[in-house]
Amino acid sequence: CLDYVFGLIVAGVFHKSKKTENGALESRAGFKGIVKKVMSLLLVVVAVQVDLIMKSTFARDAVVIGLCANESLSIIENAGLMGLYIPKPLQKAIEVLREQAETIKE
Repeated sequence: CLDYVFGLIVAGVFHKSKKTENGALESRAGFKGIVKKVMSLLLVVVAVQVDLIMKSTFARDAVVIGLCANESLSIIENAGLMGLYIPKPLQKAIEVLREQAETIKE
């Protein structure tokens, strides 16, 4: 929720969203954000079901840790777009992950 709210602030107040052409609020981008958050929660539900079958907590833990890392980086990126100071190591981590995501898309 925090990431979504920060995204709304970045787009609505600062007009610096990377999800739209003009950086402002757009209902389509907002809807996509909500869909992604719901899918993230569904991934956790699936992982929990897998763990119940396997009698472990590995899948759930892996999914939750991955999602938490991704959301944390997104929150930090949004804070940077708002003009808050982001330390260089965090900026570098965000850039590396963005480049890896672009490589995977291609």
